[in-house]
This record gives sequence, C-alpha cells and structure tokens, in this order.
Amino acid sequence: RKRLLALRYGGLLSARLAKRTVFISDFARGVIEPLLGAARTRARRIYLGRDPAFNPAARARTAEVLPRPGLAGRYLLCVSQFYCYKNLVELVVGFARALPSLPEDVSLAIAGAEHEADYAAAVRRTIAREGVGDRVRLLGSVAYQDLPPLYAAAELCVFPSACENFPNILIEGMAAGAPNLASRLASMPELAGDGAVYFDPFDPDEIAAAIVRLWQDAPGRAALRARGIAQAGRYTWQSCARDLLDVLAEAAA
Repeated sequence: RKRLLALRYGGLLSARLAKRTVFISDFARGVIEPLLGAARTRARRIYLGRDPAFNPAARARTAEVLPRPGLAGRYLLCVSQFYCYKNLVELVVGFARALPSLPEDVSLAIAGAEHEADYAAAVRRTIAREGVGDRVRLLGSVAYQDLPPLYAAAELCVFPSACENFPNILIEGMAAGAPNLASRLASMPELAGDGAVYFDPFDPDEIAAAIVRLWQDAPGRAALRARGIAQAGRYTWQSCARDLLDVLAEAAA
C-alpha cells in the first residue's frame, strides 16, 4: 500500500510539473488525467511496442524450451507476477471448474515471480483446496528468451488481471499466435480488440465457461489466433519512438 501511494503521488506530481504528458493507453488517460485538475498539461496517448521475437515461428523452439520447467502435454498458460490484482486465485478456481470438460492431459501453467508472498501463499492454498495440485504448474520466473516459445506452444493464454495500463503480456501472447482469453476490465479490450475473448476476472464460473467454450471450438480458436496476430501487429517500437520524438520536439520548442 505504501509503495502504491508513493507511486501515485510521484506520478501525479511529475505530470503536474511536465510540459507534456504521455499516456500508454486511452484507459490510463481516462483514469489519470482527471486527477490532474487545473494542472492538466497537453497530453497524448502513445502505445508501446512489442519485441518481434514474439511470433508464431517461436514454436520451433518448444522442444528446447519446454523441458526446462518440466512441461509435458497440452497446457493453458498464464504469465503473471504474483500480485493480488492479477486474480490468479480466481483463475485457479475457474480452471478447476473447467477440468471436467477438458482432456486429462491438459494442465494450467502459471509463469511469474512470486513478489507478494502472502498472495503466493493464497494461490498455493487455493490449488490445494481445489485438489488440482497435479494439474496446475507454478513455473516461477521464466527467462525472457524462453517466453516466446512458451506462449506459442500454449493451447490457450489466459490473462485475468483486473488493472493494467498497457499489458505487454497480452500483446506478446497474441503476437506469438496463442488464442487469448482476457479480463474485460481496464485497458484489455482497448488493446486486444477482437484478438481476445473476454471474461469477468472476479467470476471463476465465467472464467471456466470461457475456457471450456473456446477449448471446444477449434475453428473459433484458429480464427482468434489469426485476429490476435493481426491485432498485435499494430504495436511496434518504431511507431512508439516516432510518436515520442514528436512529443519531445513539441516540449522543447
């Protein structure tokens, strides 16, 4: 809480002092700009880019990469650090409720550092309570270079976060060619567009229903995969750099 309050204070103060303000999504601008009040500065929304290493061709490296975390068989993937707003508890419960409708070799892999120890413990308790210890794999931190094939080989990527300004993870999952399920809150619909299927991240039943519905719809997954790749193609560092240079030139004039 103290860290978030410090970030809030520092962010608002810097925006009030700045000649120009850049937001990385329209969602972020809509939330933050009204807090500036009379101190609003000229603002612009500039989307971030993505690493071109995240593409469907990364699947060629799966035989090399997947044995490192011990992944075998088909898996759903969630890439997320362990913070309470990432809704990993709800994801585990939703996955457990979806299991009766999924093949026996399907697991849920969660990759990410356990930054909040209390929340990580809550996720582990949930896994034990739901009796899915043999179907949920906590991979911990994954090397950055191993993420593209990890995404590309996933049957589905699930992103249940409730609060994001520009979720690189969601963009990377789409770019790698995985069908994506995402929270309908915050900036996710803005950024993923028709490249994801959405759910209420606080509702495990809705998470379960979305997983099952997409799993049972092979043509739908293929179409979603294609739409996600196209949507992710909108976000490039070249475009981000050009727009940011324009803003810097305006501020320096």
